[in-house]
Amino acid sequence: MKGINIMMKTVCLQDWVLKIDVEKTKEYYDSITVEEGCDCDYCKNYIKNCKTFSQEVLDFYTMLGIDPQKEGEFMEFETDTDEHLYMGFYHLVGEIIKKPSKKAKKWDDLNIIRVDNMKFTFTDELDLVPEDFPKPVIQLEFEVVLPWLLEEKCSKKDEDIE
Repeated sequence: MKGINIMMKTVCLQDWVLKIDVEKTKEYYDSITVEEGCDCDYCKNYIKNCKTFSQEVLDFYTMLGIDPQKEGEFMEFETDTDEHLYMGFYHLVGEIIKKPSKKAKKWDDLNIIRVDNMKFTFTDELDLVPEDFPKPVIQLEFEVVLPWLLEEKCSKKDEDIE
């Protein structure tokens, strides 16, 4: 059976059915360092917040083989409060077997998995996959609002432009 990965296991998350290789995903994240990601203050703040994630959120990432401090991509969006909206994604070795709804858009409530204060969804529409990431690949996308934890003050983005 050429091409079949016997390490893949079926995971059911709400109405999602995935086949994932947790070990290969974990091996990849273990092979990279936090320092290989972006070193802007917004990404540093997200990484610092990772250390405060609830056990439920950490268990979710662990179940998938993902180290949340090691980015696929993190994006920060300012809000009207002191908190910051982060969106981003991670890659994992696997396939989507069944989506909750083929008609719903990616971020419709039908497709959202809520874990504590985070929202997650899966997609096979991939962005920025590292060349050496094991195949097949799916993308876990997230959205979360987080406080500013760095000692450095958060500088507004338009103030950074000279």
